[in-house]
Amino acid sequence: MFLGIFNFVSVAPFILCLFTMSAIEKQGKIKILFLWRSLSAVFAIPFLFLPFAAEWWPQWAALLLLAAANSLRNGATAIGSTGWFPLLQDIIPLRYTGRFFAKLRISWQAASLICLIISAVILGTDPNWFRFEILFAFALVGGIVMAVPIAGMVEKPAQIETTPAISIYSRIKEFWGDESMRNYTLYVIAYMAASTAIEPFKVKLLSDRGYSYGFILAGTAMVGVGAVISLAFWGTLADKFGNRAIFGISHIGMMLSTVTWVFVGKNSTAGMVFVMLLYFSWSVFNSGNTLAQTNYMLRAVPPSRQNHLTLISLAKYLATAVTPLVASLFLGFSSNLNFTLGGIVQINGYNILFAMTALSFIIPHLLSKHLRARTDRPTVYVIHHAIRPIFDTLVYVTRPIKSLTHKHNSKG
Repeated sequence: MFLGIFNFVSVAPFILCLFTMSAIEKQGKIKILFLWRSLSAVFAIPFLFLPFAAEWWPQWAALLLLAAANSLRNGATAIGSTGWFPLLQDIIPLRYTGRFFAKLRISWQAASLICLIISAVILGTDPNWFRFEILFAFALVGGIVMAVPIAGMVEKPAQIETTPAISIYSRIKEFWGDESMRNYTLYVIAYMAASTAIEPFKVKLLSDRGYSYGFILAGTAMVGVGAVISLAFWGTLADKFGNRAIFGISHIGMMLSTVTWVFVGKNSTAGMVFVMLLYFSWSVFNSGNTLAQTNYMLRAVPPSRQNHLTLISLAKYLATAVTPLVASLFLGFSSNLNFTLGGIVQINGYNILFAMTALSFIIPHLLSKHLRARTDRPTVYVIHHAIRPIFDTLVYVTRPIKSLTHKHNSKG
């Protein structure tokens, strides 16, 4: 239950992004983004005191410090993030959004993958607090370095004189009154709720079943591997055929990669391989869906209404804040539920939650029907196009074998 509450108080501060929607229009996106990204690194300093707090303070006090530090850092990030997607919309041609975001996400997923592997090596199988201190120090330096390139980016000039003052309520009312924005936002909420509800508890489940911290970090690193391998494919697919097929394919993939967590058992070599495959498959399909979301969003939101980008992002954050909290309550109340059905299938709170979450992907799948563009190609057509090269390769490889077999039969 603490994981659910911690996730909520960590993500909820992103609501602060509402208060800089006017600022990016009057002062510029880069100025706001650079200032608050820099401050978010400074606000991460309390993490350096966490190992000492864990040694000397009561457990509740150390956990409170952890939650407060994360909320403070994310709050600063949220205030600055208002300028991020509007800035990207300024500089990316629409016809290249799919491939651009594929390359962008490959870059940061690769960096994330490298960092997770290094972290897994540093922590090892039996980490002490000094090892965590090393990670926090590296993260602090990384946060400072991250803000530096922002100053070198470019944007459209801020409309200081011509931009009228608009209240937050008026912006939200205008946004929700737009049917296309409303349909897309409802889809985003449904998808993010389904895709993030159980993420914090996968780690808890693995820990409970004997997997080491080092392996858990290595396992989650497969999220980066899946993204790096698949994003170029999804980006090309989005630019060439649109988003409709990606939504459909990813919903099925996410459903399967979620429900199969019910088969995760105790720590073993086979179990490690299976967990890595689950993280990898989840990442592949989630990468495709989130890229299609961004591709659709930047095309659907007009440049004159860039505050809509902030409101859409806020909807995502709220979904990722609330659903894990609800999931934690469910796991808390079902903690004593544990029995075997027919001597084969084990039933417990985790397995029920995984099954329910997998079924919840039906909701975004139904909502995605409202997101079709005229240029989107049907899902069946895109699947056929995607697997056609594989089929042609198999035919090419097997043709000499068939030819030899035919000659042998003729001689016989």
